[in-house]
Amino acid sequence: MPRRVTRLLLAATLTSLIAVGALVSVPQPVDAQWRDQEVATATLQAKTIPPVSLAGASPFCSWAGLITTTSISLQWSPPAGYASTTVQFVAQKGTNSQLVTGATTTVAGGVYTTTIPISILNAIGSLLGGSFVIHVTVVDPQTGWSSKVVDYTYVMTLAGIVTSCSATPAG
Repeated sequence: MPRRVTRLLLAATLTSLIAVGALVSVPQPVDAQWRDQEVATATLQAKTIPPVSLAGASPFCSWAGLITTTSISLQWSPPAGYASTTVQFVAQKGTNSQLVTGATTTVAGGVYTTTIPISILNAIGSLLGGSFVIHVTVVDPQTGWSSKVVDYTYVMTLAGIVTSCSATPAG
């Protein structure tokens, strides 16, 4: 390579390095002090919402009706410190579910019996010839958090007669 080309390349390289060096900034001192006063504190406390308990005589569920089933019943008791009004019932068949409203609850000897008319459950689809589940949870009134679920499963024939029911405690 001729000397002149070498000198031009060297000059171009040095000029490039000087230009890049000018673009890179050197850290400057700041006035910030990382000793600000604390402005807030918090304390977190875990809360577990206890589920309902199975109560009464096993299988803790039943049904009523002479020719076809007209209502189902489930027996339970609320956890200590929670009223029966904090208990929520959700009916489910397959992928369809609904919050149960219009059920009646009575209490005798610490055992709560909730009776749900079959007509209320028709919104989740035909109950004939299959099973459906009533999910029972306790909803904490202050936090809105829910307990683990207690399930009551009912099996119904095509004729509209419940043939069995079972209860599964929260697990």
